[in-house]
Amino acid sequence: MLVIGAVSSILGVLYALMEHDIKRLLAYHSVENIGIILLGIGASMIFKSHGLNSLAAIAIIAGLYHTINHALFKGLLFLGAGSVMHATHTKNMENMGGLIKSMPYTGLFFLIGSISICSLPPFNGFVSEWLTFQSLILGFQSPTITSKIISPLGGAALALTGALAAACFVKAFGISFLGMPRNSHAENVRESSPSMTAGMGILALLCLVFGVFPGSVITLLSPAVFNLTGSYGRVAGGGFIQINETISSLSPVAILVMMLIVFIAMVAFIFIIGNKRKITYADSWDCGMPSLTPRMQYTATAFTKPIRLIFKRIYLPKRDLSVSYILKPFFVKTIRYSADITPFFEKYLYMPAVEIVHRIANRVKLLQSGSLQLYLGYILITLIVLLVFGT
Repeated sequence: MLVIGAVSSILGVLYALMEHDIKRLLAYHSVENIGIILLGIGASMIFKSHGLNSLAAIAIIAGLYHTINHALFKGLLFLGAGSVMHATHTKNMENMGGLIKSMPYTGLFFLIGSISICSLPPFNGFVSEWLTFQSLILGFQSPTITSKIISPLGGAALALTGALAAACFVKAFGISFLGMPRNSHAENVRESSPSMTAGMGILALLCLVFGVFPGSVITLLSPAVFNLTGSYGRVAGGGFIQINETISSLSPVAILVMMLIVFIAMVAFIFIIGNKRKITYADSWDCGMPSLTPRMQYTATAFTKPIRLIFKRIYLPKRDLSVSYILKPFFVKTIRYSADITPFFEKYLYMPAVEIVHRIANRVKLLQSGSLQLYLGYILITLIVLLVFGT
């Protein structure tokens, strides 16, 4: 279970990185987050099999907590994606850009969801992934060599997943909301209706509450955890979490207060220093060109190309380059470039399965001739079979 979770989390985020369809990107992140949940459940099963009930409880708390958190921040992100689609009439991030200027509330709430899913404080994803890390690190207390090796490797997989998820949502938020509009749809958008933004606002607030006050959530999970493991995990609650098996502790409230102090100090510093200088406004440096255009911006494809090269054995990338010349090889007329990855699981696992199901369905549909007499015959045969075998 732990190995399946590690593989699912890494592959899920890797395929999400290559997506330009904002909803497919979020769907692949569901694959990733289910993998993270399975990391906690798998660690709990290992501890439980060795009689380490308290550690098993901590691991299952991490898995259950992340299940709740995933429902919150993924719901928020899907609502944000729906709001963007409603305004731009596209799911392709390459056709967006600059949306935060026209859709500030959607941009803010999507940013909160992005921070939450990347497990950054003070939002909820940070707490559940921290607990998952702790449970995997505690795997060294298992009596078997296999468990002592697998658990830290699961922690390494979680660390890699977190880094790749951060890169993915830098892409998703940056390409969609920052920079300049990439087409007319993105240029002429309006903010969504108050009812749509209110739904996102409620989920964004819950992401913050579940990140700052995790003790209350852990208390609600405790009865289910006890039924599953025979232990409450001995995790101190309230605004402070401490795992008694180690010296590890976490105070989300203290983290939030510290972040607020740093933010206020930074704003004050900028205000004090800024008032001593005259502020001038000018265009961004553009290499001496007349003006910047949307075509000069980073694309989602370009942003993720280094990762595509690093993991090319997984992606199996394909590239198509077509060049036409006015006078070869000096004067180029047009260059067409396209790149894609091989959807390994879709191509070699899901599509063959779908094909088999279609073939069976085509055979079975012969039974549906549309003849009432034939259907009555089916009923008669069924009744005879029931009478014979029923006795």
